[in-house]
Amino acid sequence: MPRRSGTVSVSTVVLLVMAFVCAGLVAKRVSARSAQDRLAVAMVRDINGQRVALVPKGQPTVVMVSSRTCPWCKKALADFGRMADGEPVPGLTLFTLEGAADGVPMLEKEKLSGARLVGPAGTREDAERLFKYPGTPTFIAFDRNGRIVHTIPGYPIQPELARLFAVMVRETDVP
Repeated sequence: MPRRSGTVSVSTVVLLVMAFVCAGLVAKRVSARSAQDRLAVAMVRDINGQRVALVPKGQPTVVMVSSRTCPWCKKALADFGRMADGEPVPGLTLFTLEGAADGVPMLEKEKLSGARLVGPAGTREDAERLFKYPGTPTFIAFDRNGRIVHTIPGYPIQPELARLFAVMVRETDVP
């Protein structure tokens, strides 16, 4: 049957749809990578109000995104406090959405020392947009090159907590 001019074949439509889907997947992958890059170089405020990098250079780090009102954050910190047993946890960066100072009583309650305390450099909403997963707690493990190697949204199971803790106390570079 001859084709009429001005019509499009089914195979052409299928190819166009596939092209758009592939373009969308590539764009999503590029934006996810650039989001990771942005996170590794993000500036936050420390306990003194100074702008500092979220991830310290050359050190494997676990960033725990927390909130002073989050019961699961408090539970995770209590677990880390038991694991630390009074020893410092230099590989932990506690990012508290309300500000670095609000992390102080959270760490003191669990007798955790040696952690970096940071908070948003802008508004809380800016900080929430910075991280891929909304909500607290969220754990993001970075290797010594500032690359994200592991992300856990929510309260992790005990083996995951132990792997994160091993990075925090510098027993290993990645969980």
